[in-house]
Amino acid sequence: MEHKTLILFFYLFTLLAGTLFFIPAVFVNRFTTAPAVWMQAGVGIGLLGYVLLNKPRISVPPKEFLILLAIAGLYLLSRILWSLESRVTVLTLIAAFFLFYAIGIQKRLFMLFSLLGAMLALWGLGQYAGLLPSYHGVFPVTGPFDNPAGLSASLALLLPFSLYGCTRSSKKYRLLFIVAACLTGCVIILSQARAAILATIVILCFFFIRFLSKKKRSLSLVHYFVISLAGIGLIAGLAFLKKDSAGGRLLIWKCTGQLIARKPVFGFGHHGFTANYMNEQAAYFTHHPDSQYAMLADNIRHPFNEYLKWLTDYGIAGFCLIILLIAIPLYHSRKNHSPEAATLRLSLLSIGICALFSYPLNYPFIRLMTVMILAFLLAAGQTQQTAVPNNGWLKGAVSLFSLALLSVTVYQAFCEREWHTIAHRSLRGQTGEMLPRYKSLYPHLRKNELFLYNYAAELNVSGHYTESLQVAHECEKRWADYDLQMLMADDCLQSQPYGKTETHLKQAAAMCPVKFMPLYRLAEFYKTTGRNGEARKIAQIITDKKIKIPSPIINSIKNKMQNLLNEPDSVNDSPQRITSDKTTTSYFSWQEHLLKDRPPRALLPT
Repeated sequence: MEHKTLILFFYLFTLLAGTLFFIPAVFVNRFTTAPAVWMQAGVGIGLLGYVLLNKPRISVPPKEFLILLAIAGLYLLSRILWSLESRVTVLTLIAAFFLFYAIGIQKRLFMLFSLLGAMLALWGLGQYAGLLPSYHGVFPVTGPFDNPAGLSASLALLLPFSLYGCTRSSKKYRLLFIVAACLTGCVIILSQARAAILATIVILCFFFIRFLSKKKRSLSLVHYFVISLAGIGLIAGLAFLKKDSAGGRLLIWKCTGQLIARKPVFGFGHHGFTANYMNEQAAYFTHHPDSQYAMLADNIRHPFNEYLKWLTDYGIAGFCLIILLIAIPLYHSRKNHSPEAATLRLSLLSIGICALFSYPLNYPFIRLMTVMILAFLLAAGQTQQTAVPNNGWLKGAVSLFSLALLSVTVYQAFCEREWHTIAHRSLRGQTGEMLPRYKSLYPHLRKNELFLYNYAAELNVSGHYTESLQVAHECEKRWADYDLQMLMADDCLQSQPYGKTETHLKQAAAMCPVKFMPLYRLAEFYKTTGRNGEARKIAQIITDKKIKIPSPIINSIKNKMQNLLNEPDSVNDSPQRITSDKTTTSYFSWQEHLLKDRPPRALLPT
């Protein structure tokens, strides 16, 4: 028994640590693709090993929950019509739920979770001290993520397990758990992630209330009133800590609400938010050109609220199914008042709070931990476990599923690795030689909007404007994006006649009113086509436009537009000068975003 427990502990440590720390620079997006590949392979191997090596009967969830899980799974798969990667993710998480439910809640695993939290916190401290590199250009503390959001949310969900050890472990280990909890809390603060800071404070409040109740020290109404006032003050303080960021999220939630109202029942389908949001934001600023949010708008890939994203993608129907999958384990475990069940609920609460203001479920580790917590809670609430015989049929079915999952994972890893290789070689000046490899990879990644954008940009750089526009139009069906509109505008501009150049530039300008480049390109386009009056109107708008972040490029644009306004109406445009400006603009509008030593900004969630 002890031998099996050791194997289980080692397996779960390998699975979770890999999903958290495995970020080799061999994929275009190393921070999500690499952990996802590790998670899929780990779940496939674990499920196969558990069935082949374990006891003759295996615990499974109650029949009612199985029916709900099947309905939810089929609904989600039906709304993911074109993304193999997303379908595999859904199936992997369902398989992981069965595996974790069969394992069941074990106290020793809490030590593992606390260890992971301490390791992650030490990584963050190393970055803050300058001993380890940060993966973000602005924030020094990101851990093995591209953004502090992933680090802070992971630490927030792991913190309750360190707090558990502070009160439930033996004296010789208690100090270690206290140190782990303090490290975790400090790095969450250093990450400057407001959602995780709020989650941490809420967790600590519930933890100390429970701790005092166990010590027979109850709180009075005055105490609860003071705690409530402090909570309101905290929320207000966190909101004003980054006032512009909070204002920008209000705009995002407002536009997202308009999207949800258009398709409330079933939503837009998988990636419905990314396919539609920026167009909705553009429509908002078209109707409200003087909006107070104009200076705050940016290129958005997530609504900074997981619940709104679920509603946009899957509608009320999908949202209710997901909420039921969360609520039923909580309901089943309501009578389980053990410290272990309480700790799991606190961890789940931290994820729920972070999901209100951030995007924690973008990261495979948090997805896997969420599924694990729900499986443990459901198992903890069962007074009589349901079990199925571990016969040849079950072993055969699980073996086939695991082998299929591993095969698809290898296929995904190969395609992503090939994309990473050719994209980086293209940046080193080998674009012409890499285009045939892009073309051969296209049938495999043609449903990946990020690959389509990168492929279209490379075609544009190499002068294949017609093909670039075709690929960009295919990408536009799945991704409404500012950089994509600028790319399509240049494709049209370089192709005679100019096609929808004006349309794409106006759309890009409406998507992000704070940007200068779309208006500058539009003014140059009007000059090229002899529409000098309209060019002067745009030039006046640019010269009067407020600057959010000063830069030499913006100063140059303003100077050129001022010179245009100073020109007599009768002066002819110089095609030679326009061509020169156009080349420079093309470089700064997206060529600077093509793959360098890491994926371009446009290829990453913003």
